[in-house]
Amino acid sequence: MTKIQKQRAGAVALIAGIILFTIAPLALRPLFNLNEGLYAEIPREMLAHNWLIPRLDGMPYLEKPPVFYWLVMAFYKIFGVGKFAARLPSALAALGTLAVIFRFARGRVSAPLWPPVILFTSVGFYIMSQLAMFDMTFTFFHTITLLAFFAYMEAPERPQRLYLAAAASALACLTKGLIGIVLPGLIVLTFLAVERRTIKWRPFMAAWAIFLVVALPWHVWMVIHVPHFFDRYIIQEHFDRFLGTLKPADYRRPPVYYNLEHLLFGIFPWTPFLLTALWCRRPYDTLDRFLLIWAAVYLIFFTLSQTSSSYYMLPAAPALALFIGRALPDLSRKLLARWVGFFALLTTVAAAAVPRLPHPDTHPYLAGMALVYLAFFLIAGTGLRHTARLRVAALGALGALAALFLTYTRVDPSRFASKELAERLQPHLSAHSYVFTAGRYENLSSFDFYLDRPIYVLNPAQGDLYYGIRHDKRVTRLITGKALARLIAHKRVFIAGARGQASVWERLGRFRVVAQNRRDVVVENILPESRSVQPSLPR
Repeated sequence: MTKIQKQRAGAVALIAGIILFTIAPLALRPLFNLNEGLYAEIPREMLAHNWLIPRLDGMPYLEKPPVFYWLVMAFYKIFGVGKFAARLPSALAALGTLAVIFRFARGRVSAPLWPPVILFTSVGFYIMSQLAMFDMTFTFFHTITLLAFFAYMEAPERPQRLYLAAAASALACLTKGLIGIVLPGLIVLTFLAVERRTIKWRPFMAAWAIFLVVALPWHVWMVIHVPHFFDRYIIQEHFDRFLGTLKPADYRRPPVYYNLEHLLFGIFPWTPFLLTALWCRRPYDTLDRFLLIWAAVYLIFFTLSQTSSSYYMLPAAPALALFIGRALPDLSRKLLARWVGFFALLTTVAAAAVPRLPHPDTHPYLAGMALVYLAFFLIAGTGLRHTARLRVAALGALGALAALFLTYTRVDPSRFASKELAERLQPHLSAHSYVFTAGRYENLSSFDFYLDRPIYVLNPAQGDLYYGIRHDKRVTRLITGKALARLIAHKRVFIAGARGQASVWERLGRFRVVAQNRRDVVVENILPESRSVQPSLPR
C-alpha cells in the first residue's frame, strides 16, 4: 500500500469512527429532565396540534423558534417518537459542522483534518452533539454564516458566498432567535472595522433580501395569529433576558469569569494548545484575527448579559478549533510542554481531590475522567513529533469519556431522567386520572414525555409554562392548593415531586406512594372508600 493509499485509508477510518462515536450512543440513555424533556415533548405536541406554533403541555411555548422542532418532527415521522429521533438533529448538525470546517480548512490549513479532529474531541462539542437541544443545530448554521462570509471577503467577485451566509443566518435565527443575526453581525462589523474594509452595497442589499425572505414569514405569521407573541418572544426572551429584567426570572446572574471558564473548558483538552497558539501565532494574519474576533465577541457579549449557560459558548468552538489547527505545526515545543505540564498537574490534583467532593456515587467516574485526560496530556508532551499518536490519543480520550458518561447515566438514570418513574406510574393511571407536578414543571419534563398525557401544575411561580398558563385561556394547567383539595375529594389524583416536597401535598389530604426513584416520588390520593391503605411517605 502506497503512502497516499495509507493516508486515504486512515482518513476513511477516522471519518467512520467519528460517525460511529456520534450516532451510536443516541438511543442508549433516557432523555434528561429540564431541556431534553422539553425539547422532545414540544415537537410531538406540534405534530398533534399545529406545526407552526410550538406547544408545551398543550399550551403555546414561545421561548424558541421552530427549525429545531421541525427537524425533530421530521425524524419522529421517519423513526417514530423517541430519544433517538429527538437527538438525531444535534448529532447530524455536529457532523455537518465538522464537514463545514474541514471544507473551509482545505487550502487554508496545512493539515485540514486537524480542525475537525480538534473540534470533535473537545469535551463541550461532543457532549452537546448527544443532547436534544437547539445549540448544536444553531452552531451548524452559525458556522456556515461566518465561514461563508469570510470566503466572500476573500473573493468579492463571488457574491453567492455572501448569499449563502445570509440564508444560513436566517436559519440560525429560526433555530434560536435574534442571536442568529445579532452575534454574526457584531462579529462581521468588528472584523470590518479592524481590517478597514467594506462590502459593496448591491450584494449587501441582496443578502439582506435573502435573509428577510427566509426569516420573516414565520415571525409575521406568529405576530398575526398568536396573542402577545411580539412581547413574549422579542421583548421578554431577548431584551429582558439580556438585561436581567425578565419576569418571572428563571436564571441567576453568573460570575464574571463564568463564560471564559466555559470557553476554555469547552475546547478541553486542547486548552493548552490554544494558550500556546495565542502566543506563537503572533503576528496574527487576517484569518487569525477573524477567528479570534469570532470567539471574543461571544465571550464579551455573554459576559455583559445578565444570563448565561455553559453551552452558550458552543458556537465559538469551531473558530477556536480552526485557530488551533492552523497554529499546530508552528507551536513552540518548549512553551507547549510547559502548558501541557501545567494541565497534567491540574488533572492530577483533580483526581486526588475527588474523594473530598459530595455525591460519592460520582467519584469513580470523575476520577476516571481525570486519569484519562492525565494520560492524554502525558502523550501530548511528545505529540508534536508524532501527530498520528496525538490524534489517536485524543480519540481514545474521547471514547473513554463517552463510555464513562454513558455508564454513569445508565447506572443512575433517576438522577437525570424520569423514564423509570413514568413507567412505574403508568399501570396505575386511567383515562380519567389527573397527574400533577409539585413546583417547576421543567424539573420533571421527561416525566411528561414518557407519560404522553397532559400534566397539571400545582402553584407554579415561574417556569416554562408561565406564558401559556397566563395567555391561553382555552387550556387550564394551573391549579391552586384549594382547588386541588376540592378535586382530591372525588377524583383520582397523582402528584409527582421531589422526595423533600411531601409537605406540599400532605396538607391537602391523605396519599399513598405508587411510584418512586432515588430523587422523586409519585403519590395517589386515598378516596374515602380506600382510606385503610396508607404506607408511610418517604422523606
